[in-house]
Amino acid sequence: MISIITYEIINSNLTMVTLFEEDSILDKIERVIKEFNLNITQKTTLSTMKGSIHYHLKQGNHSGLLELTYWPLTKRLWIEIHKNRRAEWNQNMIQPFSERLANCFSGELISRSE
Repeated sequence: MISIITYEIINSNLTMVTLFEEDSILDKIERVIKEFNLNITQKTTLSTMKGSIHYHLKQGNHSGLLELTYWPLTKRLWIEIHKNRRAEWNQNMIQPFSERLANCFSGELISRSE
């Protein structure tokens, strides 16, 4: 069984973002989160990825979690579901949610599931 389901946005306009535009990137990400009726239950920085912005996203009171990480230093954006956080809603949502983000940033979507 796959332990982590991961989608990454590549070849996007995130590669052209300057330090001054990072807030607008987060605004766009959070608008997509709202479009999908997800709740931000945590917004933090991953200790292993200094300067990253890491979100925990939930759908109402349902179990399960989507994780989204934007790391400005490397110009990377990816969405994950860990094995112990799977639910029907997030498995059904990860691909369309990721596709919407890829579209928002004029990028391509690739699966990097392990």
